[in-house]
Amino acid sequence: MGYNIVKYFAEDYSAKNFEDRPEFNRLLSFIKANRGLVQKLLVVRWDRFSRNAPEAYNTIGRMARIGIEVNAIEQLIDFSIPEQKMMLSFYLTIPEVENDRRAMNTINGMRKNKKQGRWLGTAPFGYKNTRDVQNKPIIVKSEQAPAVKKAFELFATGNYQIDVLRKKMFVDGLKLSRGQFWRMLRNPIYCGLVELKAYLKEPEEIVQGIHEPIISEGLFYEVQKVLYGKKKIRIKQSKVRDEFPMRGYLVCSSCGGNLTASCSHGRGRKYYYYHCQIGCKERIDAETIHNSFNKWLTQISIKPEIGRLYIEIMEDVFKTNEIDKEAEIIKLENEIKKNSEMLDRATKKLVNDELDKDAYKNLKESLTRETADLKLRISELKGTERGFLEYIRYGIPLLSNLPYYYTTATLEGKQRILGSIFPEKLIFTENNYRTAEPNEIIDLLYNVDKAFKDCGKRKVVPKINFSHPVPPIGIEPISKV
Repeated sequence: MGYNIVKYFAEDYSAKNFEDRPEFNRLLSFIKANRGLVQKLLVVRWDRFSRNAPEAYNTIGRMARIGIEVNAIEQLIDFSIPEQKMMLSFYLTIPEVENDRRAMNTINGMRKNKKQGRWLGTAPFGYKNTRDVQNKPIIVKSEQAPAVKKAFELFATGNYQIDVLRKKMFVDGLKLSRGQFWRMLRNPIYCGLVELKAYLKEPEEIVQGIHEPIISEGLFYEVQKVLYGKKKIRIKQSKVRDEFPMRGYLVCSSCGGNLTASCSHGRGRKYYYYHCQIGCKERIDAETIHNSFNKWLTQISIKPEIGRLYIEIMEDVFKTNEIDKEAEIIKLENEIKKNSEMLDRATKKLVNDELDKDAYKNLKESLTRETADLKLRISELKGTERGFLEYIRYGIPLLSNLPYYYTTATLEGKQRILGSIFPEKLIFTENNYRTAEPNEIIDLLYNVDKAFKDCGKRKVVPKINFSHPVPPIGIEPISKV
């Protein structure tokens, strides 16, 4: 054609836009640096110039304003003929339509796979990418899966702030940023569910995945409760030392304030005391406190045969209640089904423009929360018998020999025994312990054991003397309004 070629550029970047094409940007820089040198910009075909018609027209106009004509070698346009511009519109629009169609087919294919419960893309932490027997992508548990499960279990207790737990999990190989850790705890993929984002008129939905879950749905919903403030995080700031296992569980018998503990030095040894911290003279030797407590634990320990009898009675009670529990589960499952049907009807109305988007969104959020609560309730019901009996089978032997378990336990173990047996703080006076509100099960077991001991004597069995001897703090001796 007799043209003098002053510069040649080649690139393999997508023609969807101009900003992300480095060679095209170098071409523009060359034109600016050599103003007046270039009169034509030639491309092989128009679909190599751009696959975005509006951007293409804009760039052609910019070039024309500085005296440069854009044209295609294989699809030449004679701009002196107005009708030729119609051909230009075809050349520019058809590639964009093809691109959009290809993108739509890709999205539809991905959504179809996701609706079947298949995770696509890079596997989340705790899983790894592989392929099934049909050579389709699937995710399976990786070596980090136990650490992920541990993180969910610890966070569900409510004892950890999210960043504290995140750093704690570093030793288990769970090295994630704060954002990654947050997203992990919110991702339903870990309980076997796949989240499908809203697309066009199709609403967001969650489907059952085909991969193996790392955690249960019940645990996932417990974590969501903590994340969204329905279950408060308990921050423990323990000042307890091995020498003072009962610190935090004792109340002053004189003023009702909490007893603290400290040690003093004298005659070449240390002396440990529990004492009041608001100025009164309550001060008790730690050894006296601990020895008296061990004797008291002996009082409330039950005979092993009574424990075994209690376990048998509890098992019988749970078997009797099984029918009621199953009926409750069926009722809850029916409510979940009704919610799902209601959401399906609302989705159809949304697709048919019979329902406002905001109204649909509010209804969907409400039904999703309600369904999550129902699923959590079902999970709790299914685990009630097994979990409770597990605690009973573990707890009865412990109650049969409390002094041994307490004295041989670690500091943390002693604290857990104290916290589980006594819901209220203890008061030590006249070498005896008492509490305003005893644990009802301990009270019951003690009196059953006492009844068996005294049944031959035909005596009335009095309630254990630590049941209700002290009025709650705030009535006497301290009054609060």
